[in-house]
Amino acid sequence: ASYDEASSTWGFYLQDDWKAGDRLTLNLGLRYEYENALVEADNKSVRGFDEAAVQPIEAAARAALNSAATGVPLDQFHVRGGLLFAGVDGQPRGLYATPKNNLMPRLGATYRLTDKTLLRAGYGVFYGFLGQRRGDVVTTGFTATTNMVPSLDNGLTFVETLSNPFTGGIQQPQGAALGVQTFLGQSITFFDPDPESPRMQRWQVGIQRELPGQMVLDLAYVGNKGSQIQTSRNINSTPLQFLSASPVRDQATIDYLSANVPNPFFNLMPVTAGTAFRSATIARERLLRPYPQFDAVNTTTNEGESWYNALQMGLQKRFTAGYTIGVNYTYSQFEEATEFLNGADAAPFRMISNQDVPHRLSISGIYEIPFGRGRRYGSSTNAATDAILGGWQFQGIYTYQSGFPVGNFGNLLFTGNYEDIALPADQRTLAQWFNTDAGFNKVTAQQLGSNVRTFPMRFDFVRGHEVNNFDLSVIKNATVAPGRMLQFRFESLNALNHALFPSPGGNRWGI
Repeated sequence: ASYDEASSTWGFYLQDDWKAGDRLTLNLGLRYEYENALVEADNKSVRGFDEAAVQPIEAAARAALNSAATGVPLDQFHVRGGLLFAGVDGQPRGLYATPKNNLMPRLGATYRLTDKTLLRAGYGVFYGFLGQRRGDVVTTGFTATTNMVPSLDNGLTFVETLSNPFTGGIQQPQGAALGVQTFLGQSITFFDPDPESPRMQRWQVGIQRELPGQMVLDLAYVGNKGSQIQTSRNINSTPLQFLSASPVRDQATIDYLSANVPNPFFNLMPVTAGTAFRSATIARERLLRPYPQFDAVNTTTNEGESWYNALQMGLQKRFTAGYTIGVNYTYSQFEEATEFLNGADAAPFRMISNQDVPHRLSISGIYEIPFGRGRRYGSSTNAATDAILGGWQFQGIYTYQSGFPVGNFGNLLFTGNYEDIALPADQRTLAQWFNTDAGFNKVTAQQLGSNVRTFPMRFDFVRGHEVNNFDLSVIKNATVAPGRMLQFRFESLNALNHALFPSPGGNRWGI
């Protein structure tokens, strides 16, 4: 794809700093941003999805529907919905409409409590850029793949062979010519033509205090609330009312949804449709979907949210007397609702983020040996001695960080207590990182299927390997000429060789 108009953003910002007396300073700002939409040069892109579009095959499919055999009432069976294309049938050439109301106020305040103590607070609104995703161009219809489909009845008869592999001919791209009929019987993807910009509200309240020994202490509470975050979903998932609410395997529901019934789309679908749509029978579950003439219907929405709260502490010792020290610690919690437990859920599921780090500690320091010219010891030493013994520095950084939550737990049959899944740190091994016997049912024949999922994707108390890292370095500075210096560095990253293993997946160890 090529672009006539690339995504660009215009921003306008007003700010005023107001000093109210000797102690209080206010910072007031307002930012406005406007973003242009992407425009594909030749209109070779899907732009959206018309949920109400009546497919030309609807009347024939409804006439062929056997409600008694399929269990699908005629008044609930419709063949509607199809793709829309940029610049076609009155659709705009821009691939999406951009928001026009992205106002972002900024407020800040500093109050000098004493000569050595400052109070600070701030609040701001921020929006993300839609054009940064670079996922807007969907070329469905403008590319074509011809698949070989040997059989429509599981090998009882063959319609295509190696000598004649493509009985329907080699498919050519149709562009937007087929309109809403594009990719009937296949999965489709469309980009939401009316997206919202991801919105972040951030606030902070803190105190800064100068301590003896030229040290500065910072304490702050930091919060962030995200909304309108982009999520991905399949809007053609099985409606929840047809799934089982049983906490255990419901074989009757599985058998009912997977049963092969007379296919009302038989002989109505194009040769490019999947085998499931062109066969004489079809799984009942497919006929219960909102758009039964398609497989998956993938898109994006802006239903996601996030919550971040943190206590931050910093202690800095300025570089004096040949050394400096910095200590930073953060205690935080990061939750998000950006994924769906079930494809047809009304909203994403709120849970701990896979990027949550409750504890992070960083200690850094530099020590300069006080020997050599211009230093406390050996200030009058000769050049040769200074070149060997002077100018040495030692640096170190220590980092500790909690492990990320273990994710990818499937829709598992679990009968225990969630808290029992975690293992004490001294019992974790590479072979078993969490308790796989905590209540997981490992019998394949008893696993859930066609059930409404309630088991979370991840837990805040089941985490991967933590970071425990030392980086050390030795530096030698040598003066080789007036105003010229040569530096030698020896650095050891992860000096103590602490292993950092990737987090295990929730579905390992036969679960």
